[in-house]
Amino acid sequence: MEHQEIKDLLALAALDRLEGEEARALSHHLAAGCDECEAELREFREVAASLALALEPAGSPVRILNRLDERLAASAESSPWSRPIRRGQELVPVASSQLIRWRAATAIATAALIAASAFAILSINRAAHLQAQFERQMATRDAQLRELHTRLASSRGEIITLERVLRDKARLDQILMAPDLRLTRLEPLKPAPRGAGLVAVSNVNHTALLQVSGLPPTPSDKTYELWWITRESGPIKAGLFQVEGPGTVIAQAEPPPAGQHALLSAVTLEPAGGSNSPTGAMYLKGVAG
Repeated sequence: MEHQEIKDLLALAALDRLEGEEARALSHHLAAGCDECEAELREFREVAASLALALEPAGSPVRILNRLDERLAASAESSPWSRPIRRGQELVPVASSQLIRWRAATAIATAALIAASAFAILSINRAAHLQAQFERQMATRDAQLRELHTRLASSRGEIITLERVLRDKARLDQILMAPDLRLTRLEPLKPAPRGAGLVAVSNVNHTALLQVSGLPPTPSDKTYELWWITRESGPIKAGLFQVEGPGTVIAQAEPPPAGQHALLSAVTLEPAGGSNSPTGAMYLKGVAG
C-alpha cells in the first residue's frame, strides 16, 4: 500500500475497525518505524478516548463510532474543508488537520457554552437579588401604609369627637342665650369628691344640656344617668352619658316634663342601658334652678 493509503486507515485503527489485510498492512508499516503514522494514530486514539468519556461512559465501541460518525458528519456539513465519505456502513477517515480543526471548534463551542452558563447564573443571581430587594421595599411600604391607615382612623375619630364637642358647645351657647334660661349646679358627693356639673334648661327651645367634669371613667357594664326629682312624680329620667377619661363631658338631656316642678337634679351610676328609677350610687346632686 501507498503511504497515503496507510494514513487513511489510522482513524479506523484507532476505533479497532480494521481487519484482514488492512490491519496487517498497517501493523507492518508501523513496525517499520513510521513516526508520522505512529503520532497520528496516537492522536486519533486520544480523540476516540475523549469522545468515549464525554459522550457515553458505558457505551460500546459501536455506539462510540456512531457518535463519532455523527459529529464528523455535522462538522462536514458546516465546514467547507471537511467532507467525510461513507463506504457502506463504515466511515472513511478524514485528514488529521480536519480533526484538529474539529477539536478546536469543539473547544470554542464548549468555552462559549461555559461563558453562556456563567452569564445565565449571574443573571439569575442578579434577578434574585433584585426580587429580594423589591420584596423588602414592598414590605416597608406596606408597613408605612398600615401606619398611615391607623393614623387616618385615629384622626377621623378625633375629628368626630371634636365635631360632637363643637355641636354640644353650640347647643350650650344657644341655651345660655335663651331668655328663659335655668341653671342647676351639681355638687360632688362621696363617690366623686372632685366632680362638678351644670344643667342648662330652656323650655322655649325645649332643650337641656348637661356639662360634667371630675367623674371616674364609666365601667364597661355601666352608664351614668341624669335625673329630675319632681314634686309630682319623683325621679324622672333625663338622659344617659359616658365618661371615657379626664376632661369635660357635654351631653344632651331632656328638660323636666311640662307640668312637673323639678326640685332636684342628680347623677347616678346605673347598669348599661339605664334604669327606670335610681338604683346605683349618687355622684352629683343639686337644687333645680
